[in-house]
Amino acid sequence: MSATVVAHHHIVDDPRDGALTVTDELARSGPPHLAGLTEPAPRPANISERHWNGLLECGWAGRLRTPDGQTRFRLRYHGDRVGETVTEDDQGRPAMVYAVPEQGGPILLFDAAAHGYNALFCDTWDPAELAGRDADEWYVDADEEDTFELVVWVGYQVDYGDEDERRHLVDPDDPELAALSGGRRMPYADAAAAGFDAIAVIATNSRGRATDVVSEELA
Repeated sequence: MSATVVAHHHIVDDPRDGALTVTDELARSGPPHLAGLTEPAPRPANISERHWNGLLECGWAGRLRTPDGQTRFRLRYHGDRVGETVTEDDQGRPAMVYAVPEQGGPILLFDAAAHGYNALFCDTWDPAELAGRDADEWYVDADEEDTFELVVWVGYQVDYGDEDERRHLVDPDDPELAALSGGRRMPYADAAAAGFDAIAVIATNSRGRATDVVSEELA
């Protein structure tokens, strides 16, 4: 089992029984930017069955699949690598990862400047700084393979259905809107789905070896 799967310890070993259930069912629909691009995910080989079940209890998982049925992808990214995991670059600019099918355009899997709780509610970035990121590195794993099946898992430990949490996040003038960083606004239900607090992108090569390409806590 990989030691880098996002939130491995605090998801499985959190002593607050029942605290990981998300009451807002909309939040469990998965990342809005991947809507229509996934199917039910098999358990990756680097995660035990017990841990996988725990991840599914407090999150969502999907295998990437294009509308025309493609399930194998190359990966293009911006950032540095720590081992096999893509992280922010040496200037502290957030990571960005695209899946590239054999046919069709690239699919944005994860942009740490745009996706997840911190990106929505906490962080602000200089647009010029973000525009300087070029996802021009091609991902090659330890087996020197570059084409993968991809599973995306996101965690939902923020209880968007809790009244105190909602009061903290909504626009005081319109409780149906979430107040995002930088003065932005978004329907609260959409923010609940987009505001996941952890993500893992797990790539499985032709030998069946699975690697955590992305593994980040986002809140």
